[in-house]
Amino acid sequence: MSEKNNFKDLLAKYSNLKEFKTGSELYSYQEKADKIYFILSGLIRIYIKDNEQELEIQRQKNGSFVGVTAFTANTYSSRAAVYLDTKALEFKVSDLRKIMQRNNSFASKMINSLSLYIEKLENRNEEQLTPISKINKKIETEKEIKKTLAAEKIAAKKKGKFIDQAAAKIRKQADFYLNGHSFYDQKAAKEDQYYLYDKEIECPVCFQKMEIKKIRNSRLRIEEIRADLRPLYKNFNLYNYSVLSCPRCLFTARRNDFYDFSKRRMKKIKNNFKKNVSEDLGSDFKIEYDELRTINQVLDAHYLALKLYDFTDYHTDKKAFIWRDLSWIYEDLGETNLSEKASLKALKNLEEFYFKEDTNSTKTESDNITLLLAVLYHKHNKSDKALPLLDELIRDNRVSLRQRNKAKDLFLEIREAKRNS
Repeated sequence: MSEKNNFKDLLAKYSNLKEFKTGSELYSYQEKADKIYFILSGLIRIYIKDNEQELEIQRQKNGSFVGVTAFTANTYSSRAAVYLDTKALEFKVSDLRKIMQRNNSFASKMINSLSLYIEKLENRNEEQLTPISKINKKIETEKEIKKTLAAEKIAAKKKGKFIDQAAAKIRKQADFYLNGHSFYDQKAAKEDQYYLYDKEIECPVCFQKMEIKKIRNSRLRIEEIRADLRPLYKNFNLYNYSVLSCPRCLFTARRNDFYDFSKRRMKKIKNNFKKNVSEDLGSDFKIEYDELRTINQVLDAHYLALKLYDFTDYHTDKKAFIWRDLSWIYEDLGETNLSEKASLKALKNLEEFYFKEDTNSTKTESDNITLLLAVLYHKHNKSDKALPLLDELIRDNRVSLRQRNKAKDLFLEIREAKRNS
């Protein structure tokens, strides 16, 4: 028997499936602490008494343990109230200890759960939970959307073209996408497999193993670098694989940024980002990649990376690169208006970075940003702002020859257009 199956048998052997109705309690203050619960579905609100006032410090849903202080205390010092109908596995503390002795990874998970609860207690005055009214509104919205889509699903299945759009509609309501974003049937080309191979890496936030597609750079062939600096590869679209996402903690970032987040930002992501995503985009939100990625999956990954960059107040030049890639994706889809909007977002973020943010960029990186900003200015009819940037690049002998030639070509193009206007 495999270790995985053996572990499942242990859980089944030592647990009881329990169902709790809204308004009931798993346990309350000073009750004997001899049970710990693993939430399968529903929502549990955890309260403590602080200076005779009851204070909510935590909300737990599917995939979370509740009552872990039973490991260290004889009675519960908190109250676990059922806010939504809940299904849970109930364990005796003594039985959980047996499982922990037989499975080290499970023991680590239980220790992490206890540590997180203690951290919540220590920072209870700083804890900011989403207003329950917002959660109620979201629940009602999700119910209404699911009800509407149930009818749409029946009709769409008859045509053989059904795509489950429930989650996507919630994302639209949360302004996850640019206004006008639609749903796209395109998939990555089968030829992509020639340029890719599977690799297991460790997520830098939750430290869990994750599978990614690595790119065989030795097989890539650039056919052209366009005037807007977009590289066109032979039989391959790089941006289909330029964003990585951890399926467990939802840490999502451009491949080039994946290991560059500070410890402070990674801690914020680990503690709150997945919760933030669930609150805004629905508890079922996740990034999934088919073997042949769909363009919808590629777009969702880019937008989730933007959400994370905003959440952590990450560098605006990094956000600009994502918006630039999105403008190219939309361009390939024939979405001219969306491509223009995304490009303008890239310009706004890059402009803010260039003139307002301090940077530790190398000379080459700084010159690339200057050139890209000039290109975007020109694209969006702000050539007067592009000219001084291009002139600066042309005159600086430290700038690489390739960058100086690109700057010179664009400078001459703008000057010629001005003479002819």
